[in-house]
Amino acid sequence: MTSSWPSATRRFRAPALSGDRLIHPPLVAKADAPADAIETLLDNNRLLRAAFDTRIGDMRLWELVAATRREVLTVAAEYTGSYRDIERPRDIADWIARPIIMGGHQPELFHPGVWLKNSALDAYARRVSGTAVNLIVDTDRCNHTGVAVPVGTPQEAKLEHVPFDGPGPDMAWEERGILDDHAFASFGDRCCDLLLPLEPAPILRRWWPLVMERAAETRRLGIALAQARHLVEGRFGLETLELPVSELVRLPTVLVFTGWLLARARELHEAYNAALAEHRRVWRIRGQGRPMPDLAVRTDTTADGPWFEVPWWIWSRDDPRRRRVFANVGTAGTLLLSDMETLRVELPITPDTSTSTWVDALQRLEGHGFRLRPRALLTTLIARLLVADVFVHGIGGAAYDRITDGIVRRLTGCDPPRYAVVTGTLRLPIDEIFPAEAGRDPAAELAAVHQTLRDLDYHPERHLPPIDTLAPEVSELVRQKTRWIDTFPTPTLARRRCREIRATNDRLAFHTQAQRRRLLALSGPLTGRIRAAKALSSREHPWCFFQEKSLRRFLLLEID
Repeated sequence: MTSSWPSATRRFRAPALSGDRLIHPPLVAKADAPADAIETLLDNNRLLRAAFDTRIGDMRLWELVAATRREVLTVAAEYTGSYRDIERPRDIADWIARPIIMGGHQPELFHPGVWLKNSALDAYARRVSGTAVNLIVDTDRCNHTGVAVPVGTPQEAKLEHVPFDGPGPDMAWEERGILDDHAFASFGDRCCDLLLPLEPAPILRRWWPLVMERAAETRRLGIALAQARHLVEGRFGLETLELPVSELVRLPTVLVFTGWLLARARELHEAYNAALAEHRRVWRIRGQGRPMPDLAVRTDTTADGPWFEVPWWIWSRDDPRRRRVFANVGTAGTLLLSDMETLRVELPITPDTSTSTWVDALQRLEGHGFRLRPRALLTTLIARLLVADVFVHGIGGAAYDRITDGIVRRLTGCDPPRYAVVTGTLRLPIDEIFPAEAGRDPAAELAAVHQTLRDLDYHPERHLPPIDTLAPEVSELVRQKTRWIDTFPTPTLARRRCREIRATNDRLAFHTQAQRRRLLALSGPLTGRIRAAKALSSREHPWCFFQEKSLRRFLLLEID
């Protein structure tokens, strides 16, 4: 079964205006597009899932889906209930049968457009009487432990880096502790002091103490940020469950699916690269590294045969650097995994071994201090295929998950469930703080300056006073240029005509020097204003930089 759901073919763009949202499908179908609604997407996805007949060990895929959903809801409720009050349904069977709306993001200080997804999860789930689950992608790399704070005025502004923790080694969020207690404790006050001229009451001032409380309990940087943010969502009335990806991939049913994929390492490798190639062809993307590199093949290492890169990361407790994973199936009855540096493990995972053997091998791998974690595409593949009735993406994930669709079709022969797309734009209230600057567009002003400078080069006479008020020698230059312009460019005269016009322009330029100097003097300040506007009006500022009233309004998802 195939679907023409627009998310698979449409290019989504973030809204330009502050306060605007992109919600696809809308919470309530429009009168002129009744099929474009969350209920329609949900029904179509359930029909697609009912056709999942691929055999995963001794189960059909749809049977594995049912078991995974039970595990995910149970563990997500336990995890969320460890720090926040939740209501557990009494009828567990009914709970599991209801729709699951799922999304996810890294546990970082993301912008309000990303946070809008969490509100959409709740709104969609309420609409279809389901459960909203947000995945904390703590298996991704902790790239930044600081934020860029805008400081200055529309004339001159810059971004000042403010760390919330000290620098640390390259590692995933799930491994990252808090390294600089002083930087962590003082972050809220330092940021709020810098923001004071632009936003005197950011929610950060009330939120950071929650982060400190959760950090004292968990001692894990990403989890502290995520749990504190989730507590704020609870105060806003959102009823979502949360689950770290590091916990999701430890579930027995997910380990079964992981074992099935690893047992078909070469097939997965080829499906991944073929889906990437198709994506580049359809969207006319040049370059083999975009949107991500192909999985590699290594044949230069041992006599075991080729090593096929597979879409996981691996690291150990002793060395938490995330490294690529290569699989070798040259040894009968054994799967070899290696980072092609120092790690090499042997697992009894093949298409012929039992699912219990897969699970036992992967659990023992974890027990010995090794972490095998899916990359981004594989993470959403697991979520969309095994758990979610509807998965909610941002615009970036929506673009990349077209590749996931291709992988699913090649591996299972099934058409994957479709996804929703949600994002929005919220900017700091710069126009309210600097009303005299409201409506100014320094980029357009600078473009107009450059256009006028160009016109001074090629048409200086347009910028002179009326010809009858000019000095005789200047008016004669203007008339001379007019005569040459009116001269038909015959083969004999064309070259001379061009030289004479240019020479006249050069002589007339002397009389427009004052205008040129004035325009050039405007260029520097306008360039500074453009840089300042980018710093002050960026949509990438963290959600905690905004006041609670603005955030509540933005996250409300009015459905008039």
